[in-house]
Amino acid sequence: MVLICTKCEARLQVDDAKAPARPFTVRCPKCQTNVTAQNALDDHNLPAVSEVFGRPESAVVVDRSNFEPAVSASRYNSAAEDSTAAPQNSLAGMNELADALRNSHNRSSSNRKRPAWDVRKALVCTSPAYRETIARLLADNEYQVFVAAKTSEALSQMREEQMDVIVLDANFDPVEQGVAFVTREVKLLRPSERRRLFFVYLTAGVRTMDLHAAFLNNVNLVINPSDLDQLPEVLEVSIRHYNELYRDFYRALDLSPI
Repeated sequence: MVLICTKCEARLQVDDAKAPARPFTVRCPKCQTNVTAQNALDDHNLPAVSEVFGRPESAVVVDRSNFEPAVSASRYNSAAEDSTAAPQNSLAGMNELADALRNSHNRSSSNRKRPAWDVRKALVCTSPAYRETIARLLADNEYQVFVAAKTSEALSQMREEQMDVIVLDANFDPVEQGVAFVTREVKLLRPSERRRLFFVYLTAGVRTMDLHAAFLNNVNLVINPSDLDQLPEVLEVSIRHYNELYRDFYRALDLSPI
Protein backbone atom coordinates (compact mmCIF):
# COMPACT_ATOMS: atom_id res chain seq x y z
CA MET A 1 0.00 0.00 0.00
CA VAL A 2 1.30 3.47 -0.87
CA LEU A 3 0.30 6.49 1.22
CA ILE A 4 1.01 10.11 0.43
CA CYS A 5 1.61 12.62 3.18
CA THR A 6 -0.95 15.40 3.27
CA LYS A 7 1.71 17.98 4.14
CA CYS A 8 4.94 17.21 2.32
CA GLU A 9 3.48 14.70 -0.20
CA ALA A 10 6.12 12.14 0.67
CA ARG A 11 5.31 8.60 -0.53
CA LEU A 12 4.99 6.07 2.29
CA GLN A 13 5.19 2.34 1.54
CA VAL A 14 3.13 0.10 3.89
CA ASP A 15 3.03 -3.71 3.75
CA ASP A 16 -0.60 -4.75 3.19
CA ALA A 17 -0.10 -8.00 5.07
CA LYS A 18 1.04 -6.20 8.22
CA ALA A 19 -1.50 -3.36 8.08
CA PRO A 20 -4.48 -3.68 10.46
CA ALA A 21 -7.96 -4.21 9.06
CA ARG A 22 -9.35 -1.14 10.81
CA PRO A 23 -8.37 2.46 9.96
CA PHE A 24 -4.87 3.25 11.23
CA THR A 25 -2.47 6.17 11.42
CA VAL A 26 1.09 6.37 10.10
CA ARG A 27 3.54 9.09 11.06
CA CYS A 28 5.43 10.64 8.15
CA PRO A 29 9.17 10.16 8.81
CA LYS A 30 9.96 13.34 6.89
CA CYS A 31 7.66 15.95 8.49
CA GLN A 32 6.15 13.95 11.37
CA THR A 33 2.57 14.46 10.13
CA ASN A 34 0.03 11.77 10.97
CA VAL A 35 -1.51 10.15 7.87
CA THR A 36 -4.72 8.14 8.31
CA ALA A 37 -5.35 5.17 6.02
CA GLN A 38 -7.51 2.06 5.63
CA ASN A 39 -6.34 -1.43 4.72
CA ALA A 40 -7.35 -2.21 1.17
CA LEU A 41 -8.33 -5.77 2.21
CA ASP A 42 -11.18 -4.45 4.37
CA ASP A 43 -14.30 -3.92 2.25
CA HIS A 44 -16.27 -2.20 5.03
CA ASN A 45 -16.25 1.43 6.08
CA LEU A 46 -13.86 2.46 3.36
CA PRO A 47 -12.66 6.05 3.78
CA ALA A 48 -13.11 8.73 1.20
CA VAL A 49 -10.68 9.02 -1.68
CA SER A 50 -9.27 12.19 -0.15
CA GLU A 51 -8.42 10.32 3.04
CA VAL A 52 -6.67 7.44 1.33
CA PHE A 53 -4.47 9.62 -0.79
CA GLY A 54 -4.21 12.46 1.65
CA ARG A 55 -5.62 15.11 -0.80
CA PRO A 56 -8.80 17.14 -0.69
CA GLU A 57 -11.55 16.01 -3.13
CA SER A 58 -11.32 19.31 -5.00
CA ALA A 59 -7.87 18.31 -6.17
CA VAL A 60 -9.12 15.17 -7.91
CA VAL A 61 -9.63 15.68 -11.66
CA VAL A 62 -11.79 13.18 -13.49
CA ASP A 63 -11.54 12.72 -17.24
CA ARG A 64 -15.19 12.34 -18.27
CA SER A 65 -14.37 11.58 -21.90
CA ASN A 66 -14.11 7.88 -21.04
CA PHE A 67 -17.64 7.80 -19.64
CA GLU A 68 -19.66 10.02 -21.97
CA PRO A 69 -20.42 8.49 -25.39
CA ALA A 70 -18.83 10.30 -28.32
CA VAL A 71 -21.13 12.16 -30.69
CA SER A 72 -19.75 10.18 -33.64
CA ALA A 73 -21.01 6.93 -32.08
CA SER A 74 -24.68 7.77 -32.63
CA ARG A 75 -23.84 9.08 -36.07
CA TYR A 76 -22.03 5.90 -36.88
CA ASN A 77 -25.03 3.79 -35.95
CA SER A 78 -27.31 6.01 -37.97
CA ALA A 79 -25.00 5.83 -40.96
CA ALA A 80 -24.84 2.07 -40.63
CA GLU A 81 -28.61 1.80 -40.74
CA ASP A 82 -28.71 4.04 -43.79
CA SER A 83 -26.02 1.99 -45.48
CA THR A 84 -28.02 -1.19 -44.98
CA ALA A 85 -31.18 0.42 -46.28
CA ALA A 86 -29.56 1.91 -49.35
CA PRO A 87 -28.68 -1.40 -51.06
CA GLN A 88 -32.27 -2.57 -50.58
CA ASN A 89 -33.65 0.57 -52.23
CA SER A 90 -31.05 0.30 -54.96
CA LEU A 91 -31.85 -3.38 -55.48
CA ALA A 92 -35.55 -2.62 -55.71
CA GLY A 93 -34.84 0.05 -58.31
CA MET A 94 -32.68 -2.35 -60.30
CA ASN A 95 -35.39 -5.00 -60.23
CA GLU A 96 -37.97 -2.53 -61.49
CA LEU A 97 -35.65 -1.45 -64.27
CA ALA A 98 -34.91 -5.05 -65.20
CA ASP A 99 -38.63 -5.79 -65.42
CA ALA A 100 -39.12 -2.71 -67.55
CA LEU A 101 -36.31 -3.76 -69.86
CA ARG A 102 -37.78 -7.24 -70.30
CA ASN A 103 -41.21 -5.85 -71.06
CA SER A 104 -39.86 -3.18 -73.35
CA HIS A 105 -39.07 -5.65 -76.13
CA ASN A 106 -42.77 -6.30 -76.57
CA ARG A 107 -43.69 -2.67 -76.90
CA SER A 108 -44.68 -1.16 -80.20
CA SER A 109 -42.29 1.70 -79.49
CA SER A 110 -39.21 -0.54 -79.52
CA ASN A 111 -38.15 0.85 -82.87
CA ARG A 112 -38.96 4.39 -81.91
CA LYS A 113 -36.93 7.09 -83.60
CA ARG A 114 -36.52 10.76 -82.89
CA PRO A 115 -39.37 12.69 -84.54
CA ALA A 116 -38.35 14.80 -87.49
CA TRP A 117 -39.84 17.90 -85.93
CA ASP A 118 -37.91 17.39 -82.67
CA VAL A 119 -34.57 18.81 -83.78
CA ARG A 120 -31.51 18.43 -81.61
CA LYS A 121 -30.54 21.35 -79.43
CA ALA A 122 -26.85 22.18 -79.31
CA LEU A 123 -25.06 24.63 -77.04
CA VAL A 124 -21.75 25.98 -78.33
CA CYS A 125 -19.33 27.06 -75.59
CA THR A 126 -16.13 27.83 -77.45
CA SER A 127 -13.60 30.56 -77.97
CA PRO A 128 -14.28 33.13 -80.72
CA ALA A 129 -11.81 31.33 -82.99
CA TYR A 130 -14.20 28.38 -83.47
CA ARG A 131 -17.56 29.74 -82.36
CA GLU A 132 -18.89 30.89 -85.71
CA THR A 133 -17.63 27.85 -87.59
CA ILE A 134 -19.17 25.33 -85.20
CA ALA A 135 -22.48 27.19 -85.02
CA ARG A 136 -22.73 27.32 -88.78
CA LEU A 137 -21.85 23.64 -89.26
CA LEU A 138 -24.46 22.53 -86.75
CA ALA A 139 -27.13 24.88 -88.05
CA ASP A 140 -26.56 23.60 -91.58
CA ASN A 141 -27.21 20.09 -90.29
CA GLU A 142 -30.59 20.98 -88.78
CA TYR A 143 -29.50 21.58 -85.19
CA GLN A 144 -31.14 24.26 -83.09
CA VAL A 145 -28.00 26.11 -82.03
CA PHE A 146 -27.42 28.26 -78.97
CA VAL A 147 -24.17 30.20 -78.65
CA ALA A 148 -22.64 31.25 -75.33
CA ALA A 149 -19.98 33.94 -75.33
CA LYS A 150 -19.24 33.66 -71.61
CA THR A 151 -19.67 31.32 -68.68
CA SER A 152 -22.78 32.95 -67.20
CA GLU A 153 -24.60 32.65 -70.50
CA ALA A 154 -23.67 28.98 -70.85
CA LEU A 155 -24.85 28.09 -67.34
CA SER A 156 -28.08 30.03 -67.73
CA GLN A 157 -28.88 28.29 -71.01
CA MET A 158 -28.08 24.86 -69.61
CA ARG A 159 -30.50 25.43 -66.74
CA GLU A 160 -33.28 26.77 -68.94
CA GLU A 161 -33.12 24.24 -71.77
CA GLN A 162 -32.57 20.49 -71.91
CA MET A 163 -29.68 20.35 -74.35
CA ASP A 164 -28.96 17.33 -76.51
CA VAL A 165 -25.40 18.31 -77.38
CA ILE A 166 -22.88 20.60 -75.70
CA VAL A 167 -19.67 21.52 -77.48
CA LEU A 168 -17.05 22.83 -75.07
CA ASP A 169 -13.74 24.32 -76.12
CA ALA A 170 -10.67 24.00 -73.86
CA ASN A 171 -10.17 27.78 -74.21
CA PHE A 172 -13.74 28.83 -73.44
CA ASP A 173 -13.88 31.98 -71.26
CA PRO A 174 -10.56 31.38 -69.43
CA VAL A 175 -10.99 34.50 -67.28
CA GLU A 176 -14.14 33.08 -65.64
CA GLN A 177 -12.91 29.46 -65.74
CA GLY A 178 -15.57 28.51 -68.23
CA VAL A 179 -14.41 24.92 -68.75
CA ALA A 180 -14.46 24.16 -65.02
CA PHE A 181 -17.92 25.62 -64.45
CA VAL A 182 -19.56 24.06 -67.50
CA THR A 183 -18.06 20.67 -66.66
CA ARG A 184 -19.23 21.01 -63.08
CA GLU A 185 -22.76 21.84 -64.25
CA VAL A 186 -22.81 18.68 -66.35
CA LYS A 187 -21.63 16.58 -63.40
CA LEU A 188 -24.45 17.97 -61.26
CA LEU A 189 -27.09 16.67 -63.65
CA ARG A 190 -29.25 13.79 -62.50
CA PRO A 191 -28.28 10.45 -64.10
CA SER A 192 -31.41 10.41 -66.24
CA GLU A 193 -30.58 13.91 -67.53
CA ARG A 194 -26.92 13.10 -68.09
CA ARG A 195 -27.83 10.12 -70.28
CA ARG A 196 -29.83 12.49 -72.46
CA LEU A 197 -26.82 14.74 -73.06
CA PHE A 198 -23.95 14.20 -75.48
CA PHE A 199 -20.91 16.11 -74.22
CA VAL A 200 -18.25 17.09 -76.78
CA TYR A 201 -14.82 18.47 -75.88
CA LEU A 202 -12.76 20.40 -78.42
CA THR A 203 -9.06 20.35 -77.58
CA ALA A 204 -5.67 20.03 -79.23
CA GLY A 205 -3.29 17.17 -78.52
CA VAL A 206 -5.89 14.40 -78.91
CA ARG A 207 -7.08 12.23 -81.74
CA THR A 208 -10.64 12.82 -82.84
CA MET A 209 -12.98 10.13 -81.49
CA ASP A 210 -10.32 8.77 -79.14
CA LEU A 211 -12.40 6.91 -76.55
CA HIS A 212 -9.63 6.82 -73.96
CA ALA A 213 -9.11 10.58 -74.18
CA ALA A 214 -12.87 11.08 -73.88
CA PHE A 215 -12.93 8.93 -70.75
CA LEU A 216 -10.07 10.87 -69.18
CA ASN A 217 -11.87 14.16 -69.83
CA ASN A 218 -15.28 12.88 -68.61
CA VAL A 219 -16.94 13.57 -71.95
CA ASN A 220 -18.59 11.51 -74.66
CA LEU A 221 -16.48 12.70 -77.57
CA VAL A 222 -13.19 14.53 -78.12
CA ILE A 223 -12.42 16.41 -81.33
CA ASN A 224 -9.15 17.87 -82.49
CA PRO A 225 -9.61 21.41 -83.92
CA SER A 226 -7.87 20.31 -87.10
CA ASP A 227 -10.86 18.00 -87.80
CA LEU A 228 -13.46 20.66 -87.11
CA ASP A 229 -14.84 20.61 -90.64
CA GLN A 230 -15.85 16.96 -90.07
CA LEU A 231 -17.79 17.78 -86.90
CA PRO A 232 -21.30 16.97 -88.26
CA GLU A 233 -20.23 13.56 -89.60
CA VAL A 234 -18.28 12.70 -86.45
CA LEU A 235 -21.21 13.73 -84.28
CA GLU A 236 -23.66 11.68 -86.32
CA VAL A 237 -21.60 8.49 -86.02
CA SER A 238 -20.81 8.99 -82.33
CA ILE A 239 -24.40 9.78 -81.35
CA ARG A 240 -25.64 6.77 -83.29
CA HIS A 241 -23.29 4.52 -81.32
CA TYR A 242 -24.34 6.24 -78.09
CA ASN A 243 -28.02 5.69 -78.84
CA GLU A 244 -27.32 2.05 -79.58
CA LEU A 245 -25.62 1.72 -76.21
CA TYR A 246 -28.68 3.10 -74.40
CA ARG A 247 -31.26 1.49 -76.69
CA ASP A 248 -32.79 -0.67 -73.96
CA PHE A 249 -32.81 2.26 -71.58
CA TYR A 250 -34.77 4.36 -74.07
CA ARG A 251 -37.17 1.51 -74.71
CA ALA A 252 -37.78 0.92 -71.02
CA LEU A 253 -38.62 4.56 -70.39
CA ASP A 254 -40.37 5.03 -73.73
CA LEU A 255 -37.99 7.81 -74.77
CA SER A 256 -36.80 8.84 -78.16
CA PRO A 257 -33.03 8.66 -78.67
CA ILE A 258 -30.84 11.73 -78.80
